Amino acid sequence: MDDFIHDKVNGLAKFISYKISTLWLVYEDDKVVAFFALSKDSLVLTGDDIRTIGDDEKKSAALPSQDEDKFWERAKFPAVEIDYLAVCQEKRDDPEEHLGRALIAKIEELVRNDKLSATLFLTVEALDTKEYSAVGFYRECDFEFSEKGKIQNYNRMRYGERPTTQRMYKVIYNTPQEHE
Repeated sequence: MDDFIHDKVNGLAKFISYKISTLWLVYEDDKVVAFFALSKDSLVLTGDDIRTIGDDEKKSAALPSQDEDKFWERAKFPAVEIDYLAVCQEKRDDPEEHLGRALIAKIEELVRNDKLSATLFLTVEALDTKEYSAVGFYRECDFEFSEKGKIQNYNRMRYGERPTTQRMYKVIYNTPQEHE
């Protein structure tokens, strides 16, 4: 983890130096137990994505109805991407205190309280390899698969390239009751 953070050529340090990502470190005493990096993003939704959101009462209450054409005609929607999220093994294994889920909740809080720009979604390219997959973790945190991401991955596999990430998103927009 330390090597990746400090790698100025291929690692996170390069993105931070260009101000593409913002890094957050999580300490327990003097030990880093987790980190995450965030950046601005946009989410392109397909009709299937919009129907999925509309089928879930909790999510559809947070966004305008599908009948509000002006809202859903947008090509892109504002999002914040979780570029990287890493939690040390002992904090992942503790069922009572799952630090990863707590960090997702904290990221949502940070993004919802951002007064500089509005954000409707969290996005992530969830690692999905033979050795390790973060997809299950993000599903537990209520992330959905992006239809556009599914299509891209299908096309990659069709031409012999195994995708190593899955594009996922989560609605984080405040419901109208939360604005009052």
